[in-house]
Amino acid sequence: MPFTEEDTKVVEDIGSIYGHRVILYNDDVNSFEHVEECLMKICFKTEEEAMEIAMEAHTNGKAVCYEGSMEVCETVAERMTYEMLTVTYE
Repeated sequence: MPFTEEDTKVVEDIGSIYGHRVILYNDDVNSFEHVEECLMKICFKTEEEAMEIAMEAHTNGKAVCYEGSMEVCETVAERMTYEMLTVTYE
C-alpha cells in the first residue's frame, strides 16, 4: 500500500512530538557560511534548509533550528554554542 499525504504529515510531525526546540539567534559575528555549516553538521539540515534557517534568523532575529527531546536539544545547543553561535533551548 503506497504512502498517502496523511502518512507523510505524520512523519513530518514526529520531530515536534517532544515539544522541545533549539532557537538560533542572529548575531553580527558569524558568517552565513559558518552558520549554514553548523546547521548541516549539528542539526542534520540539508543545504537548502540551512540556508532558509540562517536567513530566517537574520531577518527575524531568531529561528527554530532543531526539534526533539529535551536531552537531544540540550546536546545540540551545547554543540552550537561551542561553535560560537547564540542559541537557547526550551
